[in-house]
Amino acid sequence: MSSQGWVKLYRQIQQSIVWTDSDQLKLWLLLLLKANHSDSKFLFNGEQISLTSGQLVTGAHVLASEFNQGVKRDNRVTWRTLWRWVKRFENQEMLTIESSSKYSVISITGWGQYQSDDNQVTIAGQSSDNRVTTNKNDKNEKKKDILSGKPDSKEPIDFKKFIQWFNQKTGKRFKDVESNRKIIRTRIKEGYTKQDLALVTEFKVKQWKDDPKMNQYLRITTIFAPGHFANYLNEAQDIGQGNTSEPQDDTHLTAEQVREQAQQKREEFDRRYRAEHPEEFEGEENQ
Repeated sequence: MSSQGWVKLYRQIQQSIVWTDSDQLKLWLLLLLKANHSDSKFLFNGEQISLTSGQLVTGAHVLASEFNQGVKRDNRVTWRTLWRWVKRFENQEMLTIESSSKYSVISITGWGQYQSDDNQVTIAGQSSDNRVTTNKNDKNEKKKDILSGKPDSKEPIDFKKFIQWFNQKTGKRFKDVESNRKIIRTRIKEGYTKQDLALVTEFKVKQWKDDPKMNQYLRITTIFAPGHFANYLNEAQDIGQGNTSEPQDDTHLTAEQVREQAQQKREEFDRRYRAEHPEEFEGEENQ
């Protein structure tokens, strides 16, 4: 981590969950200071890693070493406690975590908005209030509105309206935050269209909304995940928008056999999802 440069702090940090705990505040500031200010690529344990601004590569033990540097032994915080706080930050939508067996990539939520030169704010406590205060007038702000989806916008889709539509379809309450925009933006950059996103959403709503076990997976991070989206789109296109959510059966299976196949698919999806996102199910075995 470079010791050069600076980050901005938002005054509303005083109302955030970190303000009343000096160690958690220190951890949050450490994450802000470690985050990339621009896109970069580097080698990590022989593997090339690409990061965008607002991201950092770390691990629980590495974070503990940096956090406790120069701290007396009696005042040090264990890596388990630090990582539990990081997960707490994630639950508060202050950041997102993508973990592998070797490292974790942490993405600071809203970094591009809160740390850009055009704004006078930074991210801390923004999960409860995503407002941005700037010194630009309305005319200039319209030209820089990344959510507008207009030709002069930096973004190809109106995120606010799309996420509102997604919530209406799924019955969920996802927020218009950078972590959600990022996964949608990535699919768009891969060549998928807003219509593709909508088709897959409606397809999965028909399949999962009334299924108590699968309803929990009606998430932006699941439906538009890179490991799932292409398959979901192929399924939706094969069936045809507006048709039944179950694939057409050319083998004349009985109704019971169709139900069994659907149950098997649900169980397989559940197994794969748990394997790919173990952090979401930590502690279940003790419940």
